Amino acid sequence: MDLTLPPFYPVHRWDMAPHIVNAFYNPRENHIYFPAGILQKPFYDAYYPLALNYGGIGVVVGHEIVHAFDRQGSKYDAKGNLRQWWSESTRADFERNSECMVHQYGNYTVQGKNVDGHLTLSENIADNGGIKAAYRLEKVTKRRTQ
Repeated sequence: MDLTLPPFYPVHRWDMAPHIVNAFYNPRENHIYFPAGILQKPFYDAYYPLALNYGGIGVVVGHEIVHAFDRQGSKYDAKGNLRQWWSESTRADFERNSECMVHQYGNYTVQGKNVDGHLTLSENIADNGGIKAAYRLEKVTKRRTQ
């Protein structure tokens, strides 16, 4: 008789080693993953002020959540099924707003080369959304603690 407990999360299902300093969103599972490597300085520290943790790991959490609503993530429903769940008007609004961001980032030059706003779009959307969410959370927390 086997009395061993099953692992909390089977090792064969890990898509990333625990020491990796990164995070990711998996649309087929509708999950975000944070290996232990990212849960340390400079992204997070239990002794940091809340604002620093929000600006670090909070932005990363927001970034990964926003990937659920980018061009790829939006193709999957809440259960990870490949399905068109956005209305046509929502999709049109998203595309219109995305083009604005493509143009904005396309105007940046890095080391003498223009950024290709189409190539960086998904990450730009996630970065902007993550920063906005973390900033809002910090403001709400500040109001509640004053």
